[in-house]
Amino acid sequence: MSTALQQRQSALTRTVLIVFAIVFAAPLVVAAITSVKSPSELTRVLSLPSEFYWQNYLIAFERMGRSFFNSIAITVPAVALSILIGAIAGYPLAYMRGASGRLVYFLLLTGMLVPFQIVQIPLFFLIQRMGLYDTIGGMWLVHTAYAIPFCTFFMRNFFASVPRSMYEAALIDGCGPARYFWKLLLPASTSGLAALAIIQSRAIWNDLLFAITLTSSDKARPVTVQISGFASSLQVEYGPLMAATLVSVLPVMAAYLFFQKAFVRGLLGGAGK
Repeated sequence: MSTALQQRQSALTRTVLIVFAIVFAAPLVVAAITSVKSPSELTRVLSLPSEFYWQNYLIAFERMGRSFFNSIAITVPAVALSILIGAIAGYPLAYMRGASGRLVYFLLLTGMLVPFQIVQIPLFFLIQRMGLYDTIGGMWLVHTAYAIPFCTFFMRNFFASVPRSMYEAALIDGCGPARYFWKLLLPASTSGLAALAIIQSRAIWNDLLFAITLTSSDKARPVTVQISGFASSLQVEYGPLMAATLVSVLPVMAAYLFFQKAFVRGLLGGAGK
């Protein structure tokens, strides 16, 4: 292939990537601009504000209250629990052979196909009878239980990509299955764990249906419910809404940027383990 052709292909690739980057960044840019506009300037969507109207952020912080910290208190333990249980469940499935392994794997995967709306009403009554309604602990339980099928599916496939010779060598050296899991397999799977943690963090942090159904007060209500309150049937407070949205996405963006390399390796099945 000639150098000129390679340069044209490289330029075309860069152009396509830049276009995609602009398309994906445009909503975030518009939200950032809208968040510092005064109410009188909101109708001019693409124009820059004449001056920064920081009152939107003050309103957003005042209305969000402790919900931001509730989201952190819900997300961090729920992510840790769901990943831990998913890893423990995915470990034997990665090494099981025969019909029994496929049957268990299939049954777990069916949990990924159950929409939340189907179990919304029974789940509400179950959590209420358990005394966990409108509590942080109740949200942990629900998010963990609902995430186990996906976490198991993800970690099972990731563990299956680890060479089986590593497991056999550990057994020859006298390392039992449990010790192999905790001492060797999990440390070798940090990229997969990081990728799954980011996926689960985004899903739990952005959840609205569970939050609306299972919380009713500020002591457990996450930030997504508070943000939804900026839009009513009569009025949409665009400035404070955009400000609150930008503040709410910062933790997930920071987590992704911090674990970016591990996230990419994990999605590729642990390349380079």
